[in-house]
Amino acid sequence: MKIILLALRSLTRFRLYSAINIMGLALSLACVIIISRYVYSELTTDHFASNHERLYLSVRHWNNNEKAPLFFTTQNVMMRKDYKNPLDIPEIEKHTSFVSLKNVTVEAGNKGFSADVLAVDSVFLQILNFPVLKGDVAKLLKEPKSAVLTDSFAKKLFKDQDPIGKIINYNGQLLTVQGITGKAGTKSSLSFDLMISRELQWRWPPVNYYSIALTVPHADIDDINKKLKSMYDPQNTRSFLFQLFPLDKLYMETYIQKGEKTFLQGNASSVHILSVTALLLLLIGVFNFVHLNSVVILKRRKEFSMKKVFGARPFQLFIQLFIENLFMTALALFLAWVIIEMTYGIQSHILEIKAIVSERYNIGISILLLLFLPVITALHTFVRFSRKPVTSSLQNIDRSKDKPEIKTIFLTLQYGLTLSLIVCSLFFIKQLNYMLDTDPGYRTKDIIKVWFQRPTSSMSYTVEEIKHQEDANKYILETLQSSPVFETSCFGISPYEFPLNPINKKKVRIPGGQWEEVIHITVSPDFLKLYDIPISGKDLPVAENEVLLNETAKRLFSKNGKLPEQLEDERSAKGTSLLVKGFTGDFQTVHLSQNNEPVILSIHNESPFSQNKLMAAISPGRRQEAIRFLKKLHGEVGQGDFEYTFVADEIEELYNKDKQAAIIYTVFALIAILISSLGLFGLSLFDVQQRYREIAIRKVNGATTSIIMQMLLRKYYKLLAIAFIVATPITWLAIHKYLESFAHKASISWWLFAAALLLTGTISLLTLVWQIRKAARTNPAEAIKSE
Repeated sequence: MKIILLALRSLTRFRLYSAINIMGLALSLACVIIISRYVYSELTTDHFASNHERLYLSVRHWNNNEKAPLFFTTQNVMMRKDYKNPLDIPEIEKHTSFVSLKNVTVEAGNKGFSADVLAVDSVFLQILNFPVLKGDVAKLLKEPKSAVLTDSFAKKLFKDQDPIGKIINYNGQLLTVQGITGKAGTKSSLSFDLMISRELQWRWPPVNYYSIALTVPHADIDDINKKLKSMYDPQNTRSFLFQLFPLDKLYMETYIQKGEKTFLQGNASSVHILSVTALLLLLIGVFNFVHLNSVVILKRRKEFSMKKVFGARPFQLFIQLFIENLFMTALALFLAWVIIEMTYGIQSHILEIKAIVSERYNIGISILLLLFLPVITALHTFVRFSRKPVTSSLQNIDRSKDKPEIKTIFLTLQYGLTLSLIVCSLFFIKQLNYMLDTDPGYRTKDIIKVWFQRPTSSMSYTVEEIKHQEDANKYILETLQSSPVFETSCFGISPYEFPLNPINKKKVRIPGGQWEEVIHITVSPDFLKLYDIPISGKDLPVAENEVLLNETAKRLFSKNGKLPEQLEDERSAKGTSLLVKGFTGDFQTVHLSQNNEPVILSIHNESPFSQNKLMAAISPGRRQEAIRFLKKLHGEVGQGDFEYTFVADEIEELYNKDKQAAIIYTVFALIAILISSLGLFGLSLFDVQQRYREIAIRKVNGATTSIIMQMLLRKYYKLLAIAFIVATPITWLAIHKYLESFAHKASISWWLFAAALLLTGTISLLTLVWQIRKAARTNPAEAIKSE
C-alpha cells in the first residue's frame, strides 16, 4: 500500500509531465487497439462456425491447369447416370451443397425487395452454424415451402412485426418464414438475406454452385486430397478432379475463382499495411513514453539515490517504478477506450475499419498492454538509472550536465517513424488520384444503369414470360430512343464487369500457337457507341464467328509484326475459327494495379430477352431529368424497387480499398505527429528549464531572443535532419516493394519527402517556439536568483 501511495505522490508531483505522457500513450494505444481489432477481425473471418477448422469447400481443377481452379459443387448437376459424389467417403462426416443467387426480387405485402438468396438443404445450418435467433435448427428448411431470413432483412420486410409465420413470394412460390438468423460471432465471407430450400432452385449456368464438407475429427486434409486425386480419371472426359480448400482461408484467397459476387474478398495487402502502421504507432507511443520518463527520472535522481543510501534494495526500486508506470498505463488505456468509443462513427464511416470481435479479445488485448508496457518501460528506466553511481546522482541533481543521449535517440526514432508515415500517406493519396485520373479507354461520364427486369431464379421460362419480357425490353429501348434526354442505350454489363463471370473466360490461340485465356463476350452494337470505344476495321462483325480484339489481345496474338486474322476456339468444333474483323482501343477491364486482360468481342443484335441492366448515356446537363424519366418508366414496366447507379461511381468503388488506405495513413500520420509533438514538448520543456541560468547569462551579455531561439532550436533540427536522412531510403524502398505487383504506378516523387520534412519541421517549430520565447523573455535576475 505504501508503494502505491508513493507512486501516486510521484505522479501528482510531476503533473504536467504525467499528463503529457498519459495523453501521448493514450492516443498511441487507441490507434493500436483500433487497428489490431480490425486486423484480428479480418484474419478470423469465417471462424464463427464451431468446427471451422474441419470445414472445407470443394474446388474443381482443370486438365493440365489450363484454367484457374474454381470453387464448384460436387453434386451431379449434369444429371449423369452412375455418378458418385467424391465427398461420399468415410473421411467426410457430412457435406452439403448450396446455390447463391444475387439481386433476386422477393415480394412481401405486394411490394418487391432485392435480396441475395442461398438455396440450401437442411444440413447447411447444421454444418455452417450461423446463429439462429428464432426457429428449430434441426427442422429448418426441411419443408420446400419454408424460408429463413436474416434479422436485418426481416426488419426490412416486416418492420417491427414478428416475421415467423409470415408469407413471402419467391418466383410465384408462397413461402412461410420459419426461422431468423442473427449476426455471426466473427466476420463471414458469405453474405445473404434469405435462405430457401434447395428443392426450389437449381439454376443453370453453374456459376455459383458450391459444396461444403465437414471432415471427421483429426482427419488429415492432405490424405483426403490425395484420395480425391486418386479417384480422378484423366482419360474420362466426364470425370472432374476435386480438392478441398479450408473455409477459414477462403476470405484472403485470390487465385481460386469464387464465382460471381458470392463471397466477400479480403485484402491481404491492406492487412499487412495496417499491421505495420499499428507497429509504427506503438513504437512512437512507447518511445515517447520512455523518453518522457527519462526526463522525470533525471529530476528524481536524488530521491532514488537517497533510497539506495538508506538501504532500499534494487527489487524495491524496480517495483516502485513498475507501479508508477502501471498507473500511467492504466490511465492511458482507460482514455484510449474512451477515445475508441467516442470515435466509433469515424472508424466505421470514414476510415471504414469495421471490426467484429468478442469481449474476450478486448479484455485480452487490454490485459496484455497493461502488463507488457509497464514492465518494458520500468525495466528500461531501472537499468539506465542503476548504472549511475549514487554519489554522481547526489552531486548533479541541481546542475545536471548529463547528456540525454537516450532521449535524443528516442526523439530521432520518433521523427523517423513520423516522417515515414507522412510520406506513405502522401504517396497513397497520389497513387489513388493517379488511378482515378487514368483514362480507362471508354466513356464513364453520365452513363446510368438501372434494373428493369431483374434476373429471376426460375429454372425455366414459360412462353408467356419470355414474350412479356421481350415486349417490355423493346418498349424500354424504343422509349429511350425517342427521348432527347438520352443519347443511346442498351442492355448489358460494363467493361469492368467482364471478368466477374468465369463463363466469359475461354482458351483461344492463333492456328498452331499456344492456348491463351481470354474474355470472350457478346455485346450489342450500341455498346461500342454507348461507351465511346473506338474501333479500327472496315465493318463491324456481323456473323457469329466474326470478332473484335482489344489492344491487349491484339498484342498477345500478334507474331513477328503480323496481326492475327483468325483464332481457334477450344470450345468450337474442329476446323471452325473466329475471324478477326478489327480491333478496339485498350479499354480497362480490371483494377489499374493489375495487367489488363485480353478481350474478344462478338457483336450481335440485342436479344429482347436480356436479363442485364439497362445502360443509358445521358445528354449533357440532363442527369436529374434522366433519373425522373427512368423512375417513371420503371413504375410502368419495372420490377422491384427503382435502383440506379452511375458507371463513374461504380469505377470509383473499385478503388475503395486504395481510398481507405490513403485515408487511414493520413489520419494515423497526423496522430503520430501529435504524439511526437507531445513528446517534443515535454523534452524541450525539461531542456529549457535546465538552461534557464544559461539563458539569463547570455541575455545579460547582450544575446537577443532571436539568437537564443536559434541556439536552442539547432539541437532539434539536427535530430530531424538525421531522422530524415535515415528514414528517406528506408521509406523509398518500402514503397517500391509495395508497388512491385502494380501494373500502373505513380512515381515516387522527391516532393513527397520534402513535404513530410516541411510538415514535421513546421509542427516541431510551433511546439518549441512558445516555451523558448517564454524562457528568453524571463527576467535574468529572477532566473539567476532561482538557480
